[in-house]
Amino acid sequence: MKNVILTLAAAAVASGATYWLVSANKYSDKEKATAELARKHETTQAGMRNELNAAKAQRPVIITVDGNEGETPRVATVQDILTRLQELNSVDKRVKRRAVYYLESLVDRGDAALPAIAEFLEQNVDLELQSLGDPKSQPAKEQKIKGGKDGGKKEAKEIVKNGAKKLVKGSGKEGKQPTAAAWNYFRPFPKPNDSFPATLRLGLLEVVTAIGSTQAEKLLLKILENTGRGVEVAYLEIALQDIARDLYVDEILEATRRLLAALPPVTDDSMAVDRRAKGYLYAILVKYKDLVFVDTAKTLLITADGRLDGDVLRYLRQVLGADAMPIFHDVMSDERLTDELDRYAIRDAILRQVGTDAQADVLLMQTAREGMAQQVEGEAFRWGPMKLPLSALMQGIDEAPAQNIANRRELIENLREEFDHPQLNGALNKMDAGLEAAQQGVIQGGGK
Repeated sequence: MKNVILTLAAAAVASGATYWLVSANKYSDKEKATAELARKHETTQAGMRNELNAAKAQRPVIITVDGNEGETPRVATVQDILTRLQELNSVDKRVKRRAVYYLESLVDRGDAALPAIAEFLEQNVDLELQSLGDPKSQPAKEQKIKGGKDGGKKEAKEIVKNGAKKLVKGSGKEGKQPTAAAWNYFRPFPKPNDSFPATLRLGLLEVVTAIGSTQAEKLLLKILENTGRGVEVAYLEIALQDIARDLYVDEILEATRRLLAALPPVTDDSMAVDRRAKGYLYAILVKYKDLVFVDTAKTLLITADGRLDGDVLRYLRQVLGADAMPIFHDVMSDERLTDELDRYAIRDAILRQVGTDAQADVLLMQTAREGMAQQVEGEAFRWGPMKLPLSALMQGIDEAPAQNIANRRELIENLREEFDHPQLNGALNKMDAGLEAAQQGVIQGGGK
């Protein structure tokens, strides 16, 4: 009997193992089939895209006339179109429409346009388009940009072109930019303009992206590998994600880190988009929650002249969250940091962790005491000095856990007890009511 039982048990085990193996194989086969289907779909899409581009290439685009009147018109070459783009005249009221027309004409040429575009891009010459047709903008330049992996260490060569426009600092819509880098902490990271390309090179990158063929994809990757401009990396990130979702993230991040580690110098003569290059790059790191650059960023947080870099501060706060507190506390006590705006920015970054970080709680009470010390008896309450600590108490309450909210409410009670000021207490009472409602909402929703 025992032998029978053992035999049956062994059979059961064997049967189970066989079932598992068959199931596993089926699951594996399903995965393979899905992957193969995706591959075939991509191949089909690529084929359709190439056929479309080939058809577009046969379409007459721009008609030009060579020589004297009466000669036979000819279809413009890709080089003709590129020449037209470089000769855009700011006096022409329709100049932006012409720019779009020429760029879209290149898209219609498909792969046939890519060799000439690649040759132009290799020249590292750029023309600012954003200000074309703006009668208020100042005459500007076509600029030999500082490109390549060397970070643009070679001196920039500028060539004045008739009718070309380039924004100068403080002119046009850009306005005057504050000199203190800490200002950037309080601004959102810049985003590439998706309505009209700011420069000719960026417009051509959009053209290559719109062509979207395998050759176009290779050209975009080549530019990404060699560019020394942050704005181009920002455009290429969008382009490559559009063409091949998540396939080139590592390459994008590598280029981003490379440029941030040794940014080309920015001057008043730099194009507007290049003055925002650092912001474009840190926006990419934040988007992908990149932690690889953290150690390098820590060394860049305070500049050589003792100023706080707002872009670096914003990046560290957004990717590290509470883990950034040791870094920020060290900076707060750094004797090199003397500028009031810089110290305000680092305080704001620390106070984002009120209710979570004990040192942040201490700093909040300290900042509140400093604000209350500026009040004058008999005069209207000065809310300005209290803006930082009070706003910190209400920051991000929609995402805060119940315990964090409870800790903030305790801080409010401490403020009431220490200062007992009627106007301040009125504001604190309203804030406490808002925090209580948020706390109850978290609890009722099953949160902690």
